Amino acid sequence: MPLTVAALAAPVQIVVGDWAARSVAREQPTKLAAFEGLYASEEGAAVHIGGWYDGDEVRYGVPLPRLLSLLAFHDPGARVEGLQGVPPDERPPVNVVRIAFQTMVGIGFLLAGIAAVYLFVWLRRKRLPRSAWFYRAIVAAGPLSVVALIAGWVTTEVGRQPWVVYGHMRTEEAVTGASGIPVGYVSLVLVYAGLLAAVVWILRRLARAPVAVQRGPSGVAPLLEGAARPEAEERQ
Repeated sequence: MPLTVAALAAPVQIVVGDWAARSVAREQPTKLAAFEGLYASEEGAAVHIGGWYDGDEVRYGVPLPRLLSLLAFHDPGARVEGLQGVPPDERPPVNVVRIAFQTMVGIGFLLAGIAAVYLFVWLRRKRLPRSAWFYRAIVAAGPLSVVALIAGWVTTEVGRQPWVVYGHMRTEEAVTGASGIPVGYVSLVLVYAGLLAAVVWILRRLARAPVAVQRGPSGVAPLLEGAARPEAEERQ
């Protein structure tokens, strides 16, 4: 079921991502420049895969010409505003934003690829994939999706710094002066630590005494019958 939902949601994510990119380009151009490490405003701006921003350019990255302009404005020759257009104290920490953004996008493509493989095999052969590597990828997809979620949050929140309300209120002006904040943070840490310990305890108990699974006619769980069916039976 999660794979089916993911396979259906992947195309929607592309549309949402396109809308978000154009919204950022229009409303928060400095954040967009930080995504790419674009120092000077440029027409037909490129996207760099990987690399390190050293203050005025991205070094060691793989450039994809005109892609940033195309993604942000649907025009490969469009002008993209660079970091140079704002004072240094109004620029976010570029490498933090770039790494978080590229982590989010990279994991997103990986998860979409897993969903695409599942959908292809299911539509062509009416069964689950049989490759062990597919199931290793499924195991990795869980924690990776959490990493992508956190990376997306870092991209959004750090990318708009030093503004809490972009262009109007700086973060330093919005920091609360209320007392007791450390107590609240410690309480949250204790609650989540307790939840983590409970989950580990439950999973270890389940590992020692697995839950009985109702078997299908072929002797395996119904959801896995398609994946476990012998080759000879398929040919027959």
